[in-house]
Amino acid sequence: MVGRRPETLLGLVLLLAVGLQGCGWQPLYARPSADPASGGVGAKLARISIDPVRTGTTSDPLTGSPAAVYDSRTAQLVQNYLKDALNPYGPPSPADYHLAIALRQDIRATISQGNGNTTREELVMRAAYKLTDQKGTVVLDDHASATTSYDVLLEPFSDLTSRRDALDRTAQQLAAAIQTRLAVFAENLP
Repeated sequence: MVGRRPETLLGLVLLLAVGLQGCGWQPLYARPSADPASGGVGAKLARISIDPVRTGTTSDPLTGSPAAVYDSRTAQLVQNYLKDALNPYGPPSPADYHLAIALRQDIRATISQGNGNTTREELVMRAAYKLTDQKGTVVLDDHASATTSYDVLLEPFSDLTSRRDALDRTAQQLAAAIQTRLAVFAENLP
């Protein structure tokens, strides 16, 4: 774009905007008006009730033993991020759809010093989720995953902080992936 004048670029952007408007394209989260209850995908997502997130048995990264408490923190984070995204004004009453999520997380060593000490790990979260209507019919059966890596410094407090930060970031990414998929699907719901 070297040597192009700003007026030419502005003209191209305006032409593109007019072209997209003519083809029926519209933003995914667009609402008919500024009122949050005016409709659009956001209003359709607000009709989804989120069931408590279930977890599989995974190992606690600090001790290596199966730990339901560690899994429940992950489930709580994913559920809270989804509630904020789908139901910002509170749970729907009554709900038109129910979202059930089964969550699994794994930690993999990605870089090692060769002496058995790991210096970098990946936290992988996978969610299998189902959206059911009021009759109990599954209308969407899908899965999502998110991965975050972090350094292991072999310092207890630093490592715990890194793992918690990675857990929070991965839960947020996973919830955003589920929200986006539900929004695309909800666009076609009645």
